This record gives sequence, structure tokens and C-alpha cells, in this order.
Amino acid sequence: MQEFSKLPLFSGNPETECQRMMECFRAPLKSFRPGETAYTYGGGGETVGILLTGTAAVVKIDAGGGRTVLERLSEGGVFGELIAFASLPCDSVSVVCETACEVLLLPQEKLTSTCGKACDCHRILIENMLSLISRKAFALSERVEVLSCRTIREKLLCCFRIFAAKEHSLSFTLPFSLSALADYICSDRSAMMRELKRLREEGFLEVSGRNVRFLSEHPFEKADLCAASLV
Repeated sequence: MQEFSKLPLFSGNPETECQRMMECFRAPLKSFRPGETAYTYGGGGETVGILLTGTAAVVKIDAGGGRTVLERLSEGGVFGELIAFASLPCDSVSVVCETACEVLLLPQEKLTSTCGKACDCHRILIENMLSLISRKAFALSERVEVLSCRTIREKLLCCFRIFAAKEHSLSFTLPFSLSALADYICSDRSAMMRELKRLREEGFLEVSGRNVRFLSEHPFEKADLCAASLV
């Protein structure tokens, strides 16, 4: 049986209360194969999805056919228009499964309105929802900061600076593959790999798979870093 109390949306509630809420929600559980679309923004479905297993990506296809990965979701990830990414009429935004996934679809009205008893479990649920929205807004601000850099080099260093700050270390592991990193900074993968090679040759950093290490003890004083603050 799925332990819903371990999911960020239900955190703080006893498992018995989580199970009771799920019975009340009568939320369907759906399975998807790699490459399948689990959710389409703007599709009229007023639901909030929870990724129970697998990994997925929130992908935008613009009017010209350009593909941008807006967000990557892992187990416990939450998506839906109540959370973020209401799409423009000319764009298509979908949640595409990268691996086999199980998704729970919760009715939006059940999440946004308290029950008649105004119980603590529903109050905690709403607080968790607000916390998730806040985290997504912060993640989006980081992404905007990276994309505001003009060159691939600046984008990479800004991105690495953010990851290093989160680890409080000059060494860190990328949360996704190098191909996904290229999507994250909106760059051609080949061009990005060439820039990474230059950074290695200049003795600025080491990259081994998803592991990155700054070789300088003061990498954030370099002039070619963007203006992101290391906090």
C-alpha cells in the first residue's frame, strides 16, 4: 500500500488520516509508459497530479515547434495548473513521462476548500500546497536567473554556482543528466559540451559524468559569473 504521509503534499499528517482523505477524494491512479503524456495544461481537467513513481518532465512546445523543458519531476512531485504553468493559447505544455510512471490525480476542488469539520489534516494539506507553490516559484526564479545570462559559459557557471550553493560545497552532483542540463539552460548539447571542455582545459572545473568540482577555492569571484548571490 502506498504511504501517502511520505509525500510532500501530505507531510505532517498521520498515515491513517492520509488514507481517509484518499478515500474521500476517490482519486484515480493511472500508469504511463516512457514517452507517454500524463497531463496536458489547459486541457480543461481541474486536477492536481502527484507523481508516485518514476520521473517526468514538464515540456513546452511553442508555436514554432521549439521544445523547452520547464521542470523535471521526481517521485512525490506535484503538477497541475493550480500549481504552475498555465499555458499560453499558442503553446502546448504537457507532463511527459521519462520512465514508467504512476500518477495520482486529485480533484482540485477537494484541495482548495476545507471540509465541513475544518479538520487539522485538511488545514495541513492546504499549508503544504502553499509551501509547494512557494518552492516552485523559487525554482522558477533560479531558472530565470540562469536563462538571463547571455552566453552558454555564463549560463553554465551560474547554474553550477546555484547547485554548489545548495550543497555548500565546491563539489556537487548534477540533479539530472548532461542532456537534461542542456535543456535546462536552453542550449544545444554539442555547443554546451564544447564549453564544458574549455572550462576543463582552462583549469576552472572538473566534470566527470554528473559530478562537478570547482578547482578554484574562490570560484564565485570570477568576473564571468552572472550576478546570482551565493546564499
